Amino acid sequence: MDDGLAELEPEGLATAGQGWQQRKSIQTRIAILEAAVDCLERHGYARTTTQMIAQTAEISRGAMLHHYATKQELIAAVIDYTFYKRMEQFVARIGELTEDARVREHSGIELYWQSVLSREFAAYLELSMAARTDEELREIFLPKARRFVRIEREKVLAAFPEWQDKPELYELCMDYCIAGMEGLLLNRDVWESEERKALLRDLISQTILALRDGRLKPPTLKA
Repeated sequence: MDDGLAELEPEGLATAGQGWQQRKSIQTRIAILEAAVDCLERHGYARTTTQMIAQTAEISRGAMLHHYATKQELIAAVIDYTFYKRMEQFVARIGELTEDARVREHSGIELYWQSVLSREFAAYLELSMAARTDEELREIFLPKARRFVRIEREKVLAAFPEWQDKPELYELCMDYCIAGMEGLLLNRDVWESEERKALLRDLISQTILALRDGRLKPPTLKA
């Protein structure tokens, strides 16, 4: 497994070298985490309970508590799991692109858009919004989110070698892409036109390409 992604993997999910009993335990943990993602996506953070997660995972609450003794421990694992699954899927899809699709067609923009439409991102967004007003969740969420951002940028930069000699510009363009895509996501039900949403993604793509190729001068921080 890639070292960066291994750093994101929730504790207790590695199967290599494990016996049957350990693999069964790992399968149960994954079922719990998948159920938690489903509950967060469908019902939101405020309405998601440990009992609901256990029912969705089709296990007893006692069995769930055997793996995650407290809600805080479970939520910490869910945060790691949503980050890990998003990054795993995104990096794999980038790796499938041809060089022409990646460099000239800038297909990574559409792949990023697909990643924010995922159920994992929906769960992440619920946790992110709830962390604004839930201090206990905030203390768990923010350090993990900041770690994810660091690893995400390292892994995406490695997948796009054409940016390797422009690290500062790459950081700015990543900020721009994330802000644009997440803003589009939050407004997708308000902006009903699919054509409008596609045009905005194309604008983001064209702007980043113009910056990358030197056809557009990036802003600089004022001293």
